[in-house]
Amino acid sequence: MADLRTIGGHAPRTVSVKTAAYTVLSGDCGTLFTTEGASGAVTFTLPAATVGLRYDFLVKATQELRVDPNGTETIALPSSGAQQAAGKYLTADANGESLSVVCVKAGEWNVTGYIGTWTIES
Repeated sequence: MADLRTIGGHAPRTVSVKTAAYTVLSGDCGTLFTTEGASGAVTFTLPAATVGLRYDFLVKATQELRVDPNGTETIALPSSGAQQAAGKYLTADANGESLSVVCVKAGEWNVTGYIGTWTIES
């Protein structure tokens, strides 16, 4: 099994396990968040999309993991790269699915990598 701290060949970094809703901080930049041990849906609310911020998310429980942008900001659908409606979250719920997001333009989150099926909030 790969060392989760070095996904993508990057230097060791912080891995943070969350089993309940969490408001991601700009100081968490570079963190890999997992849901290991979660017994229900876990929503990660992203901070304001500021150029240079990046985060990774890994489903480690067969529960929904949501990545939720700030209410006026957008996030791209991984399969198409198209920005979605403001404030709509991405979701996945199968163990092993992952998502990497980065901000390269203020107010928008882009997906730089993903595994599995991620869908947009309806």
